[in-house]
Amino acid sequence: MRTIKTGLLAIAICLLASGCSTLFTASKKDTVSHIRPGMSKEQVEGMLGSPDYTRFDGGIEQWEYGSFYYVDSHSVNVIIDFDNGRVIALNTFNTPPVAPVPPVPPVVAVPSTVHAEQHFMLSDEKQFEKFYHCMKEEPFTSGRLNMLEKEVRHTDFTCEQCIRLMNLNTFDDDKLKMLRLLAPVLSDPENSSEILNSLDFLSSKDKAKKILQEHK
Repeated sequence: MRTIKTGLLAIAICLLASGCSTLFTASKKDTVSHIRPGMSKEQVEGMLGSPDYTRFDGGIEQWEYGSFYYVDSHSVNVIIDFDNGRVIALNTFNTPPVAPVPPVPPVVAVPSTVHAEQHFMLSDEKQFEKFYHCMKEEPFTSGRLNMLEKEVRHTDFTCEQCIRLMNLNTFDDDKLKMLRLLAPVLSDPENSSEILNSLDFLSSKDKAKKILQEHK
């Protein structure tokens, strides 16, 4: 019996609180409806209280009451304009409730499906000789560079093989261009001094050394 009485009392309190809230909102809305043009600022303040914000534009003074009452879960702001201390206009507008911001889903790292190209050293001398012969048959330096650029995408070379390919060129500048392609895929960089020794001019050796150091 005591439990039932306690439950009924709780329900009554909730209904009373809800009713009081509704009556309070209705009372404030009714009070606003009694504001009339010509009323003084003192009269308005006596009815609504001090404004939340005040603004001035020339001779016009504006009072704003933020969220003064609620209608269907929407807060209502009240704005009153005064000229020479007397009400000349009243405006009310609803402020829609702020929608909750949905949580940002966590970023899931997806492993890349792109695989690095595999490099295979031309350990088989026959395979290298075949490639070397194709390079030698190409009459133009640009053509040899294009062939080598494609090959280094999946092939490693020894320093000895590098020297042989570079020597297909007559001029050191062309040899250095080829070295720039070969340097990243040298399988035995500890023997890179052999490449330097294969060049004739000191300036070319210095340039080659810098290229090799960039890819150590």
